Amino acid sequence: MRAPETSKRLFVATGAYSCGKTTTLRHLATTRGYRVHGEAHRRVLDELGARTHGHPPDAPFRPIDAPDHVCPLCRKREFAARVLETQKAIEAEARDGDWLERGYLDPVEYYLRTSGETAYPWPPGEPAFERYALVFVFAVMPALQAPRWGRSSEARAAEAERINQRLGALYRAAGFEVVDVGPGTVEERAELLAARREALEVDRRGV
Repeated sequence: MRAPETSKRLFVATGAYSCGKTTTLRHLATTRGYRVHGEAHRRVLDELGARTHGHPPDAPFRPIDAPDHVCPLCRKREFAARVLETQKAIEAEARDGDWLERGYLDPVEYYLRTSGETAYPWPPGEPAFERYALVFVFAVMPALQAPRWGRSSEARAAEAERINQRLGALYRAAGFEVVDVGPGTVEERAELLAARREALEVDRRGV
Protein backbone atom coordinates (compact mmCIF):
# COMPACT_ATOMS: atom_id res chain seq x y z
CA MET A 1 0.00 0.00 0.00
CA ARG A 2 1.45 3.35 -1.04
CA ALA A 3 0.54 6.52 0.78
CA PRO A 4 -0.70 9.48 -1.26
CA GLU A 5 1.26 12.67 -1.78
CA THR A 6 0.46 15.28 0.85
CA SER A 7 1.54 18.78 1.75
CA LYS A 8 1.86 17.84 5.45
CA ARG A 9 5.47 16.88 6.18
CA LEU A 10 5.82 14.22 8.87
CA PHE A 11 9.14 12.76 9.95
CA VAL A 12 9.39 9.18 11.24
CA ALA A 13 11.95 7.72 13.63
CA THR A 14 11.92 3.95 13.55
CA GLY A 15 14.09 0.94 14.25
CA ALA A 16 14.10 -2.12 16.46
CA TYR A 17 13.56 -2.03 20.21
CA SER A 18 16.12 -0.27 22.45
CA CYS A 19 17.86 1.59 19.61
CA GLY A 20 17.67 5.08 21.13
CA LYS A 21 14.68 6.47 19.18
CA THR A 22 12.67 7.69 22.14
CA THR A 23 15.63 9.29 23.91
CA THR A 24 16.70 11.10 20.74
CA LEU A 25 13.20 12.39 20.01
CA ARG A 26 12.81 13.62 23.58
CA HIS A 27 16.10 15.46 23.22
CA LEU A 28 14.86 17.12 20.03
CA ALA A 29 11.60 18.09 21.69
CA THR A 30 13.46 19.63 24.64
CA THR A 31 16.26 21.39 22.78
CA ARG A 32 14.52 22.42 19.56
CA GLY A 33 10.86 22.48 20.48
CA TYR A 34 9.81 19.86 17.94
CA ARG A 35 6.41 18.26 18.42
CA VAL A 36 6.79 14.50 18.91
CA HIS A 37 4.04 11.88 18.84
CA GLY A 38 4.64 8.67 20.78
CA GLU A 39 4.31 5.30 19.11
CA ALA A 40 0.87 3.80 18.45
CA HIS A 41 1.94 0.36 19.73
CA ARG A 42 2.68 1.73 23.20
CA ARG A 43 -0.55 3.75 23.22
CA VAL A 44 -2.58 0.63 22.49
CA LEU A 45 -0.79 -1.32 25.23
CA ASP A 46 -1.58 1.46 27.69
CA GLU A 47 -5.24 1.56 26.61
CA LEU A 48 -5.66 -2.20 26.97
CA GLY A 49 -3.91 -2.24 30.33
CA ALA A 50 -4.26 -5.52 32.22
CA ARG A 51 -5.72 -7.23 29.15
CA THR A 52 -2.17 -7.53 27.79
CA HIS A 53 -0.61 -8.83 31.03
CA GLY A 54 0.49 -12.36 31.89
CA HIS A 55 3.86 -12.65 30.14
CA PRO A 56 6.79 -12.25 32.57
CA PRO A 57 9.69 -10.54 30.74
CA ASP A 58 12.26 -12.80 32.44
CA ALA A 59 10.65 -16.04 31.20
CA PRO A 60 10.17 -17.62 27.74
CA PHE A 61 6.95 -16.61 25.98
CA ARG A 62 3.91 -18.83 26.56
CA PRO A 63 0.64 -18.12 24.70
CA ILE A 64 -2.44 -17.27 26.74
CA ASP A 65 -5.78 -18.53 25.45
CA ALA A 66 -8.31 -16.34 27.23
CA PRO A 67 -11.14 -14.27 25.67
CA ASP A 68 -10.18 -11.06 27.49
CA HIS A 69 -6.47 -11.34 26.78
CA VAL A 70 -5.29 -9.15 23.88
CA CYS A 71 -1.53 -8.93 23.41
CA PRO A 72 0.47 -8.55 20.17
CA LEU A 73 1.66 -12.16 20.22
CA CYS A 74 -1.50 -13.96 21.30
CA ARG A 75 -3.98 -11.94 19.19
CA LYS A 76 -1.71 -10.84 16.35
CA ARG A 77 -4.22 -9.67 13.76
CA GLU A 78 -6.57 -7.97 16.20
CA PHE A 79 -3.71 -6.16 17.92
CA ALA A 80 -2.16 -5.04 14.62
CA ALA A 81 -5.51 -3.64 13.49
CA ARG A 82 -5.81 -1.68 16.74
CA VAL A 83 -2.32 -0.23 16.31
CA LEU A 84 -3.00 0.80 12.72
CA GLU A 85 -6.23 2.54 13.70
CA THR A 86 -4.36 4.39 16.43
CA GLN A 87 -1.62 5.29 13.93
CA LYS A 88 -4.25 6.88 11.68
CA ALA A 89 -5.50 8.98 14.59
CA ILE A 90 -1.98 10.09 15.47
CA GLU A 91 -1.25 11.11 11.89
CA ALA A 92 -4.57 12.93 11.59
CA GLU A 93 -3.80 15.09 14.65
CA ALA A 94 -0.15 15.68 13.70
CA ARG A 95 0.85 19.04 12.24
CA ASP A 96 3.22 19.90 9.45
CA GLY A 97 6.81 19.28 10.58
CA ASP A 98 5.93 16.95 13.45
CA TRP A 99 7.86 13.82 14.38
CA LEU A 100 6.36 10.34 14.74
CA GLU A 101 7.88 7.57 16.79
CA ARG A 102 7.33 4.79 14.27
CA GLY A 103 5.18 4.89 11.14
CA TYR A 104 2.39 2.73 9.77
CA LEU A 105 4.72 0.05 8.39
CA ASP A 106 6.12 -0.72 11.84
CA PRO A 107 3.04 -2.66 13.02
CA VAL A 108 2.99 -4.34 9.61
CA GLU A 109 6.58 -5.53 10.14
CA TYR A 110 5.70 -6.75 13.63
CA TYR A 111 2.70 -8.67 12.34
CA LEU A 112 4.66 -10.30 9.50
CA ARG A 113 7.50 -11.21 11.85
CA THR A 114 5.32 -12.83 14.49
CA SER A 115 2.70 -14.41 12.22
CA GLY A 116 4.98 -15.86 9.57
CA GLU A 117 2.79 -14.43 6.80
CA THR A 118 4.33 -12.75 3.77
CA ALA A 119 1.80 -9.92 3.31
CA TYR A 120 -0.42 -7.92 5.63
CA PRO A 121 -4.15 -8.68 5.16
CA TRP A 122 -5.34 -5.15 4.42
CA PRO A 123 -9.16 -4.99 4.41
CA PRO A 124 -10.92 -3.70 1.27
CA GLY A 125 -11.05 0.07 1.06
CA GLU A 126 -8.30 0.60 3.65
CA PRO A 127 -7.62 4.36 3.76
CA ALA A 128 -4.05 5.41 3.01
CA PHE A 129 -1.71 6.81 5.60
CA GLU A 130 0.40 9.94 5.36
CA ARG A 131 3.28 10.30 2.93
CA TYR A 132 6.25 10.72 5.27
CA ALA A 133 8.86 13.33 4.35
CA LEU A 134 11.74 11.21 5.67
CA VAL A 135 12.03 7.92 7.54
CA PHE A 136 15.00 7.60 9.92
CA VAL A 137 16.03 4.03 10.83
CA PHE A 138 18.07 3.89 14.04
CA ALA A 139 20.96 1.43 14.02
CA VAL A 140 21.19 -1.26 16.68
CA MET A 141 23.53 -0.44 19.57
CA PRO A 142 24.35 -3.79 21.24
CA ALA A 143 25.27 -2.11 24.52
CA LEU A 144 21.63 -0.98 24.88
CA GLN A 145 20.22 -4.49 24.48
CA ALA A 146 19.25 -6.34 27.65
CA PRO A 147 18.11 -9.95 28.21
CA ARG A 148 14.34 -10.35 27.87
CA TRP A 149 11.74 -13.07 27.28
CA GLY A 150 14.31 -15.73 28.07
CA ARG A 151 16.76 -14.52 25.39
CA SER A 152 20.28 -13.22 25.89
CA SER A 153 21.49 -9.73 25.02
CA GLU A 154 23.35 -11.17 22.05
CA ALA A 155 20.26 -12.93 20.72
CA ARG A 156 18.19 -9.81 21.17
CA ALA A 157 20.77 -7.70 19.31
CA ALA A 158 20.86 -10.17 16.41
CA GLU A 159 17.07 -10.12 16.17
CA ALA A 160 17.09 -6.31 16.30
CA GLU A 161 19.43 -6.25 13.29
CA ARG A 162 17.00 -8.42 11.34
CA ILE A 163 14.09 -6.17 12.32
CA ASN A 164 15.95 -3.13 11.04
CA GLN A 165 16.65 -4.82 7.73
CA ARG A 166 12.96 -5.62 7.27
CA LEU A 167 11.84 -2.14 8.31
CA GLY A 168 14.23 -0.49 5.88
CA ALA A 169 13.09 -2.80 3.09
CA LEU A 170 9.39 -2.18 3.78
CA TYR A 171 9.69 1.61 3.84
CA ARG A 172 11.90 1.70 0.74
CA ALA A 173 9.53 -0.62 -1.12
CA ALA A 174 6.70 1.80 -0.28
CA GLY A 175 8.65 4.61 -1.91
CA PHE A 176 9.86 6.45 1.19
CA GLU A 177 13.28 8.05 1.50
CA VAL A 178 15.06 6.18 4.29
CA VAL A 179 17.94 7.70 6.25
CA ASP A 180 20.14 5.36 8.28
CA VAL A 181 21.05 6.73 11.73
CA GLY A 182 24.28 5.10 12.87
CA PRO A 183 25.44 4.51 16.44
CA GLY A 184 26.36 7.65 18.35
CA THR A 185 25.52 9.88 21.27
CA VAL A 186 22.06 11.30 21.73
CA GLU A 187 23.37 14.71 20.70
CA GLU A 188 25.03 13.39 17.53
CA ARG A 189 21.96 11.51 16.42
CA ALA A 190 19.66 14.43 17.22
CA GLU A 191 21.89 16.73 15.17
CA LEU A 192 21.63 14.40 12.17
CA LEU A 193 17.83 14.33 12.36
CA ALA A 194 17.57 18.08 12.77
CA ALA A 195 20.03 18.77 9.95
CA ARG A 196 18.17 16.57 7.48
CA ARG A 197 14.85 18.13 8.46
CA GLU A 198 16.20 21.64 8.05
CA ALA A 199 17.82 20.80 4.71
CA LEU A 200 14.46 19.59 3.46
CA GLU A 201 12.88 22.85 4.61
CA VAL A 202 15.49 24.85 2.68
CA ASP A 203 14.80 22.81 -0.45
CA ARG A 204 11.08 23.33 0.03
CA ARG A 205 11.47 27.11 0.21
CA GLY A 206 13.87 27.11 -2.71
CA VAL A 207 16.46 29.08 -0.76
